[in-house]
Amino acid sequence: MATLTTPTEEIKAILSPARRAATGSAGWLRKHWVSLALMVPVLALTAFVHLKGSGNFPRYTDDPGTYLSQAWSVVYEHRLSPYSYFYDHAPGGWLQIAAWAALTRGFDRYDSALAFGTECMLLAKLASTGLLYLLARRLGLSRAGGVAAAALFGLTPLGVVYGRWVFLDNLVTPWLIGAFALAYAPKRSIGAATSASAAFAVAVLTKETTLILLPAFVWAMAQNLDRRNRSQVVTVSVFTGGILLLLYPLYALYKGELFAGQGHTSLLGTAAWQLAGREGSGTIADAGSPARHLLESWLVLDRFVLLGGLVALPFAFCVRRLRPVALALGLGWFVLLRGGYVPAMHVILLLPFSALLIVAALEAVAGTPALTEQGVFRVRPLGLWGIDGRRRLAAVLGAALLGFAAVTWTPSLKEMTGPHPTPPLRSALRWTVAHVPPGKVLVVHDSLWVDLVQRYHYEPRPIIAHKLDSDPAVKAAVDRIDYLVVPNWYYRSELGDIPTLGKAREHATVVASFGSGDDGVRVYRVDPKWKPAGL
Repeated sequence: MATLTTPTEEIKAILSPARRAATGSAGWLRKHWVSLALMVPVLALTAFVHLKGSGNFPRYTDDPGTYLSQAWSVVYEHRLSPYSYFYDHAPGGWLQIAAWAALTRGFDRYDSALAFGTECMLLAKLASTGLLYLLARRLGLSRAGGVAAAALFGLTPLGVVYGRWVFLDNLVTPWLIGAFALAYAPKRSIGAATSASAAFAVAVLTKETTLILLPAFVWAMAQNLDRRNRSQVVTVSVFTGGILLLLYPLYALYKGELFAGQGHTSLLGTAAWQLAGREGSGTIADAGSPARHLLESWLVLDRFVLLGGLVALPFAFCVRRLRPVALALGLGWFVLLRGGYVPAMHVILLLPFSALLIVAALEAVAGTPALTEQGVFRVRPLGLWGIDGRRRLAAVLGAALLGFAAVTWTPSLKEMTGPHPTPPLRSALRWTVAHVPPGKVLVVHDSLWVDLVQRYHYEPRPIIAHKLDSDPAVKAAVDRIDYLVVPNWYYRSELGDIPTLGKAREHATVVASFGSGDDGVRVYRVDPKWKPAGL
């Protein structure tokens, strides 16, 4: 029997791959030009706010230098870390940074590795903002609602501060939002479901704490299943995600580092310490707990998106299609209530879902059709709760919230994008390069390490301060310390976390000083007669 083909299929078969790609791109642009016209200004403004002033604000912190040094090691040493890798995090995040660095010579294009890190975070932020719009549309929000959610996420001052820091959580965000967007793909195909599962697995391999959102992701996948291919979708997507997630423990098993043992690091040993051995942050219900202080520090930067998302949660749970996203946000808040350890960057996980649900709740009140087909928000024809009254109420609430955001965000964004003094650590780096010749043993803050090694070629390599007492290989190799270049706050617990650093300072003199307070830096020259005990 002859196979029937449509004229369109015949034409496509004749066209070259390049012509087919061009034709497909043109069709895609015709279909989505309105969304592009709306989102391009939002993305441009997000990029401007992210980049302007990012060189000197916010303050330096530990993690960015650590992840950049590990990415550098992947590119130039083909190792996961320049020091002993002890499975503190899955390596997917800095592998992504390393891939971009290798493709673009990222560590050679800037005068500071942190500037390259800021570029990586910008790419993640733009991808996350665009994908949040896509997720909003697939959930049933209007174009205006999708743009509003993307703008709230892209421009919140809280997101600007944490989005500039090189945190793994920023790299998680586009994979996580993409996973939810693919889970809600309108075609409900095996390819979309498999891609969603793969994206969620990559998010977990970027930072393993993302695994707490697995129930919400599974719910989103289940909600969008088609009975005609349900068994195939479940089988292939679970297999794909499972295989990817198994790569991490399989790597540890291959290295002989899966189980705890004498004389080596281990994946399960570190996991046990993170789950049970690490000091907890308390709960936000306790006014004196670290978790409460952390929450208050977030609210100083922006209370609108965080608290607005929390207020929107019960509304979102009333809308069937929004419930998985509401669960994701609820699980994020649960971490703050359970009493375990909460890192400062946990807020990055809360921001996109908060921004999305604020707008989604308003659209549910307004009677957006895709959100109000059933449930308490279904449209009624008459009365104050009829469609006209609801639209007026949503418009008033939306205008009030927009005005509040504009009034409260504008001064903060002006400050963040304005001029700031040179950070003390950067000034200390410049002084060190000018006055300390290679050949000296330096103990430095991790944000300086890549610059000293890659740009200024210091040998022997500087030692990242927190590796002095935590890495057995460092303790075995170092027989002297000549200079200390770390912020003042490192000496708060000088005999606790890094006792060798404190002892070295007792036998050192200040040769340069920059800034004041905890972020200030005193450069110490250590007495050459002093030797680290036990090294």
